[in-house]
Amino acid sequence: MSEQNIKTNQQKIRVTNTDSSDEIDLARLFGLLLDKKWLIIFVTAAFTFIGITYALMATPIYKADALIQIEEKSGGLPGVADLEAMFGGESDPATEMALLKSRRVLSYAVDDLNLEISATPKYKGSLGTFFARRHNSETFNDPIISALFDQSYAWGGEQIKVAKFNVAANYLDQTFEIINEGNDNFSLYFAEEKILTGKINQIAKTPTGSIELLITTLNSETNTGFLVKRSYREDIINSLQKTLSVAGQGKDTGILTATFEGANKELVLKTLHAITQGFLLQNVQRQSAEVQNSIDYIQAELPKIKGELDAAEVSLNDYRLQNESVDLSLETQSILEQVVALDTYLHELSYKEAEIAQRFTKEHPSYVSLNKKKQKLLAQKETLTTSVKNLPATQQQVLRLARDVEVNQQIYLALLGQNQELKVAKAGTVGNINIVDTAVVGRNPIKPKKPLIVVLATLLGGMFSVAFVLIKAAFHRGVTNPQEFEDIGLTVYATIPVSDTQTKFTDKKKLKEKLGQKLGRKKLKTSEILVAKVNPTDLAIEAIRSLRTSLHFAMLEAKNNVVMISGASPTVGKSFVSSNLATVLAQSGQKVLLIDADMRKGYIQKIFDQKVENGLSELLIGDINLNDAIKETFIENLSVITRGNIPPNPSELLMGQRFTQFIQDISTQFDLVIIDTPPVLAVTDASIIGHHAGTCLMLARFNQSSLKEIAAAANRFELNGVEIKGIIFNAVEKKASGSYGDYGYYNYEYKSK
Repeated sequence: MSEQNIKTNQQKIRVTNTDSSDEIDLARLFGLLLDKKWLIIFVTAAFTFIGITYALMATPIYKADALIQIEEKSGGLPGVADLEAMFGGESDPATEMALLKSRRVLSYAVDDLNLEISATPKYKGSLGTFFARRHNSETFNDPIISALFDQSYAWGGEQIKVAKFNVAANYLDQTFEIINEGNDNFSLYFAEEKILTGKINQIAKTPTGSIELLITTLNSETNTGFLVKRSYREDIINSLQKTLSVAGQGKDTGILTATFEGANKELVLKTLHAITQGFLLQNVQRQSAEVQNSIDYIQAELPKIKGELDAAEVSLNDYRLQNESVDLSLETQSILEQVVALDTYLHELSYKEAEIAQRFTKEHPSYVSLNKKKQKLLAQKETLTTSVKNLPATQQQVLRLARDVEVNQQIYLALLGQNQELKVAKAGTVGNINIVDTAVVGRNPIKPKKPLIVVLATLLGGMFSVAFVLIKAAFHRGVTNPQEFEDIGLTVYATIPVSDTQTKFTDKKKLKEKLGQKLGRKKLKTSEILVAKVNPTDLAIEAIRSLRTSLHFAMLEAKNNVVMISGASPTVGKSFVSSNLATVLAQSGQKVLLIDADMRKGYIQKIFDQKVENGLSELLIGDINLNDAIKETFIENLSVITRGNIPPNPSELLMGQRFTQFIQDISTQFDLVIIDTPPVLAVTDASIIGHHAGTCLMLARFNQSSLKEIAAAANRFELNGVEIKGIIFNAVEKKASGSYGDYGYYNYEYKSK
């Protein structure tokens, strides 16, 4: 071949090989899925089974909900109705939502339900809870599977109630085990060590007093175990805060929805009910506390005012006795009434100022308004004081004393009235929280959603299996369509289907080797079969007969009758094709010589029951002559030359003059010579042999040999000046993802009479 032709072919192969298309072959992708349909079905079914198992085994979660209304506060407390800013106004729903999840409110539920103590039967993981949930009988559950486990496990129907479980700080959040000893007796274990014994409804203590336990209910079979633990109070409250959900319905509606979730249906209901009741209670207590502050202030003022009233009455009576019952004139009486009214009102403002000072600064509008009223009243009082100075001295003194009596009397009576009104208000305080709908738990669990889980698991299994098939196909680019070889300029001489006979034999041999290894036989003598002799009607042999015809025309212009069969990589089936091709050629009446030129790993001798010694390697070294190397086989007209013992320098032997002379000699003695070579990408032997062969064929295996690999092998041959006549596509399988194009075959079987 000319150097120009070699360069042209190399360029053609490289350009075609690197020309990648961005188009997506939907038909091929669909075919890949059809080819792996059983894998996809199996994986999808496995995921579906896992989904069903999880849906059945998963612990059901129940949800309770309650509806709460935040009402607008009443206009204020009696006696201070004009100061609405003190006790009136609207409640902020966001503030109430935060209060509902506060530690103070949740503490009511913790204390009421004794949530710091958890006591449950000892189940065998999810399996035990599965059987316990489905047990509705009054007797204790005893499934057949329980015999496989420790008798301390509970399986359904067991009950325990721990009224008190006080432990030292170092035992907090530690799990203890209670064993029912029978006859109302029990034992407490920690780290598999018995530390306490006791009886039901009796407090049991350790000698050191570090553990105190009171069990009021214990129903189970003897030796059944229960797990008990006292948790940190802070952890329980934090857990409630995370589980409790509070949401407003609409903007500024004052309607809150509280929801609580958990696995224990009864406990979920009780917990949310206790939380809402605690929320209501703290709201009432907060309202009552405001009223109580006013009551405390008034009760502190009453003794002082009473003392001042008594002193004022004594002073007025003494003065009148001294001045022989001086009476007030009408003008003085009018002034007195005005002064008393002003002083009484000023005192009330002072009382209100004390209340406001506890809540607001002096810059608050309520505080500023009160000061303005106070200043106005003081100005009026100053005017009256000026008019009093114009009265006679006796009238002025009587006026002052009578004013003190009247003012203190009015203030005292007002405080008494306010005190009674506040006590009544405190007793009737209901707060501004209204539990519209008390806690109710749903009849069915909210999760897991079993149908959804099964559907999602099935979809996930399907998507995973499909993705696995497509990704594997994307990374494994084995050729499945012979047209791909044509696209890179290589002619396909034949497509040989996978041999059922060879496949069955190979499977049996692998099974035999595995059994031999289990029996301790590390090395087993294995043989091979010649399919063309064992089953001449095998579909692969029919295809090889078609190759025989193609080879006849390919050799018309060849320089000699030597045919080389090589491949890009190992395990593509070179020996299978070479041996069976030689057999069908010999059966046609031609005198054929089959040479195993793979002096490293060749195994032609196994196919024809020959010894490996005295083969090609010994012939090229010069230890034997040609007649000694040629071995007759059980196939008429077919002779073989085995590889011989493995030499240290196979490539150098092939490059020697003896190999050249060897080819010349045998080509005259036989009608056809077939040489089975090692893979060209592994060693250079095939390139050396190719120079001596008149016809060179390369083998590619279906779904194993990649197009890049074949192109690289073709380039390797071209660089060494060896022309590849065509490709033999071996072990072809009928797949939906590929097609044979014009290289199809028919299944035509012989029938014996």
